[in-house]
Amino acid sequence: MHKSSTRRYARYRTEMPLIVRVLGENGYIRIHGRCFEIAENGLGAVITSEFSAGEMVSLEFTMPGSEEMILRAVVRHRMGFLHGFEFVGLLPPQGEQIKAYCRTL
Repeated sequence: MHKSSTRRYARYRTEMPLIVRVLGENGYIRIHGRCFEIAENGLGAVITSEFSAGEMVSLEFTMPGSEEMILRAVVRHRMGFLHGFEFVGLLPPQGEQIKAYCRTL
């Protein structure tokens, strides 16, 4: 039996480096990770730190053929080092860049 998807946006497999910035006790902490999938509203990444659902972070990444993006995101779920992030407050040009990249995948 096929399980129907309740996702609002399709996910696309990808592979790119990612930096997660989070405010710590002594300023911002930068954690390196790898984005393994992206959608118009968020991305999935493997990160060696464990963030909690609801935590706000900044994501820094460069999609092939575009400039570096720095986006606010909220952690939606975590399973071990796998994290799901939802973009927050995307500007229209940023959303268009992500959509265009997703269409190439």
